[in-house]
Amino acid sequence: MTNQYEELINVFASNLRKLISEYESLKVQNFMLKKEIELKDNELKSLQQKVLELQEKINHFQIAKALAATPEESSLAKQQLSKMVREIDKCLALLLKE
Repeated sequence: MTNQYEELINVFASNLRKLISEYESLKVQNFMLKKEIELKDNELKSLQQKVLELQEKINHFQIAKALAATPEESSLAKQQLSKMVREIDKCLALLLKE
């Protein structure tokens, strides 16, 4: 009878060790997946910002193209718009600092 209980205890201890080992493995895997999600979120935010900047540039070029009749005028209009955008960006930066 004692032998049977010892065998049950040994089986239980073995199963418990396996369970703890699996828990530790899953804990490490969970940590790694959280880090990967964090990296992907940062990458996504960066790419979204880049998309917004590119859309803004497209809008500027479309405005410049619409305003200009000749290539020389188009270039001048682009320069003027770029200058205005830089001025607006500076103003916004100053406002955000306050």
